[in-house]
Amino acid sequence: MNLRLLQLADSAFPSGAYAFSDGLETLTQRGEVRSADDLTLFLRGQLRCGWGTQDAPACALAWQADAQRLAELDALLDDLKLVEGPRKASGRIGANLRKAALKLWPDELAHLPETRHQATTFGAVARRLGASLEDTVTAYVSAWLLGRVTSATRLMKLGGLDAQHCASRCETDARWCVDFAMRATPDDLGGFTPLLDIAAAEQAELPERLFQT
Repeated sequence: MNLRLLQLADSAFPSGAYAFSDGLETLTQRGEVRSADDLTLFLRGQLRCGWGTQDAPACALAWQADAQRLAELDALLDDLKLVEGPRKASGRIGANLRKAALKLWPDELAHLPETRHQATTFGAVARRLGASLEDTVTAYVSAWLLGRVTSATRLMKLGGLDAQHCASRCETDARWCVDFAMRATPDDLGGFTPLLDIAAAEQAELPERLFQT
């Protein structure tokens, strides 16, 4: 796999993605996600019905898109992300990702088209860094999955090995997500996770927070 792609997908890359929990913080505080089994179900639901049917295919489509298509994808994500918090978070992470990538690889990204969301930025940048479509989507899905289990270790009584075990139990779902993303058209982007939408919207009202809203 392209070494630059691994750097781009690393949790230490200064995009700020580590600061968001996708509603997991609300669910853990309410006691709806309390165990490793609960976390595994949360991850599988996101990969099959939520994030995995919206951001992952958007990343794949962005890898294939020209400037006009990228603008259309960003507008589509604006419409699909119904909750203000996640919508703004995606834009903030996308802006940070773009800024950092342009500083690290100015020559390779000299003609990078405009992008706004995290998914579109990741896909567009990865292609111009020489990563294949499959590697790009695989890295993006892996980064999301491992990012969420890392978040869980801060929110739950869950050790690192147990959290990684949750991720490994989601391998089939992650592979499904990659395959779906690579076949998707813009009409396939969707996702239906109302519980997570409500949890994300309510995070701003939590009495104590580790993650941004």
